[in-house]
Amino acid sequence: MKKLIVGITIPGSVGLLEGQLAYFKEQGFDTYLMAPKDEKSLSYCERENCKLLEITIAREISLVSDLKTLFQIIKILKAVKPDVVNFGTPKISLLGLMAAKFCGVKNRIFTCRGFRFEHEEGFLQWLLKRMDTITSYCANTIICISVSVKELGVKENIFDEKKCVIINKGSSNGFNLTKFNPAFVSEDSKAQLRNTLGIQQDNFVYGFLGRIIDRKGINELYEAFCDLYKSDSNLRLLIVGPFDHGQIKDKNLFDALSNHPGIVMPGRTDEVPLFLSLMDVFVLPAWWEGFGNVLVQASAMGIPVISTFGTGTRDAVSDGYSGILVAVKDASKLNDAMNELHVNEFRRSTLGSNGIEWAKNFENEIIWNGMLDLYNA
Repeated sequence: MKKLIVGITIPGSVGLLEGQLAYFKEQGFDTYLMAPKDEKSLSYCERENCKLLEITIAREISLVSDLKTLFQIIKILKAVKPDVVNFGTPKISLLGLMAAKFCGVKNRIFTCRGFRFEHEEGFLQWLLKRMDTITSYCANTIICISVSVKELGVKENIFDEKKCVIINKGSSNGFNLTKFNPAFVSEDSKAQLRNTLGIQQDNFVYGFLGRIIDRKGINELYEAFCDLYKSDSNLRLLIVGPFDHGQIKDKNLFDALSNHPGIVMPGRTDEVPLFLSLMDVFVLPAWWEGFGNVLVQASAMGIPVISTFGTGTRDAVSDGYSGILVAVKDASKLNDAMNELHVNEFRRSTLGSNGIEWAKNFENEIIWNGMLDLYNA
């Protein structure tokens, strides 16, 4: 039986692996999750019937701590002797693949979920690029979760193009399209949530779901919505997700969002399909992503989407078919797209219907079957 180790830096990232290790268990692999131990990682391992390989790892750069983690991973790899490793968030990918190369693991896979250096500058940007370069060098295969991630990695001389693979049209894990199906959200649940949030049946709702941070385009979204709201106070902007003050430059933004009469911010949720079902248009004006997962989830729910031509986001939207793409950091163009989908019901309906078809390219098993080919190579 082949041994497969999949590694992540923080336990909260298990959501990126939903269903994956259970699938490979069914395919005959002895499966392991390498991650810090907490309630989320333990719960994931129980659900997916895999073993936890506990590590201590710092998310940010810390030379002493990182060296300790590197030796810890080497010790684990020597004990487990895996046939395949697949590491897929930045820190664990760097340390895990260095350790795997040192230990002689034959099949070393790096799942690149995007580049943090895109929104950094100066020495930190240079350092992050070098770390990605080392990670890529230590891998036999690089799964790029979007075409634009591959293009940027090759352009920046981080990737050897011959190592790069894109599975079908991209994404790191695919999606359970049964879960993201508007038919499975009850009208009673929607009515109850509207009542809780104070959103009326006749309100036109723009939606955002994700971490509320600068690079997700929250400033451009706020600016565009404020302008639209001046002309129509029946509009609502439903912003779902945690507010990360450390990644917002404008320290007044939280108060501005909270005090706007047309903006509703309920915080984080695990009921993603339900919250999406209240939205007439989904908007994610991110500067970059690895792959815009929530854009496909919204499309699968039949919701037209607006995003940007940024890395990763442009791969999750079929421009003009499932949604509209605009330039990064362009609040004016974002405003135009949002207004168009408000006033043009036919366009909105067409993009929404097309989105359901577009999302079928990203079914879980399409991505997992592509991984299986790589694991068996």
